[in-house]
Amino acid sequence: MTISTPGWLNLSWILLDLAIVAILIPTILLQRRESGATLAWILVIVFIPFLGLLAFWLLGTTRLHLRRRKRRRIETRLAPEIQRLQAQAEHQSEPELAPQSLIQLARQFDGNGPLAGNRIEIFRSGQLLFDNLQQAIDKATQHIHLDYYIWQADSTGQRILDALMRAADRGVEVRLLIDDVGSRAVKHAFFQPLQQAGGCIKRFLPVNPLNRQLALNNRNHRKLVIIDGDQAFIGGMNIGDQYAAISEPWIDLHARVEGPVVHSIQETFCQDWFHASAEDLVRRDYFPQPTHYGPVHAQLLSSGPADERWKSIHLFIFTAITLAEQKVFIETPYFVPDQPILLALRTAALRGIDVRLLLPSQSDHPLVLHAGRSFQDQLLEAGVKIFELKNSMTHAKTITIDGYLSTIGSANLDQRSFRLNFESNLFFLDQTITSQMEQDFVKLCTEADQIKLEYRKSLPRSRRMIESACRLLSPLL
Repeated sequence: MTISTPGWLNLSWILLDLAIVAILIPTILLQRRESGATLAWILVIVFIPFLGLLAFWLLGTTRLHLRRRKRRRIETRLAPEIQRLQAQAEHQSEPELAPQSLIQLARQFDGNGPLAGNRIEIFRSGQLLFDNLQQAIDKATQHIHLDYYIWQADSTGQRILDALMRAADRGVEVRLLIDDVGSRAVKHAFFQPLQQAGGCIKRFLPVNPLNRQLALNNRNHRKLVIIDGDQAFIGGMNIGDQYAAISEPWIDLHARVEGPVVHSIQETFCQDWFHASAEDLVRRDYFPQPTHYGPVHAQLLSSGPADERWKSIHLFIFTAITLAEQKVFIETPYFVPDQPILLALRTAALRGIDVRLLLPSQSDHPLVLHAGRSFQDQLLEAGVKIFELKNSMTHAKTITIDGYLSTIGSANLDQRSFRLNFESNLFFLDQTITSQMEQDFVKLCTEADQIKLEYRKSLPRSRRMIESACRLLSPLL
């Protein structure tokens, strides 16, 4: 019996499907991801092998074993000098309000814990932030270090670039590190004038199909600026009109920091810069003697896929929620919690803690939006209050706990931030800063729609099916 050409073709497709499944599933299992992520990848590979193969090539094969070794070499080389510089800092006073168990955990991450003597200024307005950032750049005398996920070639992007060019023209060292995926749309020609003025620009983990560097995961999601080693900017705002709320209603949060914790922010930049350029910046010029500017205790936690021992941001947030005694307020644009965070939030609410989530009602990432909503029933049943902003997009990543602890930075409350991206969050142990952030949060909640359990139960079956399908992919988002 002769098999027709279409029959041979069908058989070939089936055999190829089976080969993809047989090869990739053992590969996925050997990566030893969390069970949810492993199952999600297996389902994608089994049901859509060819698309699954492409998705796994782009998003699943990070080849981080090589990058982790490189990252460890960077940290091993830089750590001794950084420790020597930190040893010259003044003895730090203890935070008074935080539980000692939380302080002990914080010390495990960097050996120091929260540093005293910092002054913090919070910006809710993107326009005000960029005004202050430009002024700080114009006053810089020695160096400016910038680390951004997204830099847009629009009026705000050009404005800050022009300020950097002026700084470079007067002899200030300018180093700009941008993520190659987040800032992919910005061409080399846009930054060329800064290079011609003497600035140095690098792309983090450049994507290059010719040498198999095609993985789109593990991006540098940080937003950091360090000026002259004693002033820094950190938060959720990238560079662009969107973040200045020029092109659309966009709500975000950023901070200017002065004091000893700037050394920690500089250290993170030095590691990222060495990773991208092999230039060692750990020397006294970039780590001046710390000056005490104010009363705030602050600690920078940076984490990412190279952080094999502790996922410090995730672990600290989880522990702080479990230790909460009064209230937990969370604002995040992308909410796809893993089981530990979900359990911590539900348990806190069941204990009588005032737990509130402020989320957007629309998102630039619909899959993430629907996946996150699939968790709302469980949270509402436990007593968590959920609010959604309708007329604006909140991009701020903030948490406040019990009136003494707050954090801002680049990490969303999702699995991508906790496990895949390079992130940095600044944690404050200070009643004044936390009270200010709580007041802003409560005000935004009054402008938002509160989601009720009755509303969730009345949703049509089709909407719930969409959410459930997106939730299945949540370990990959």
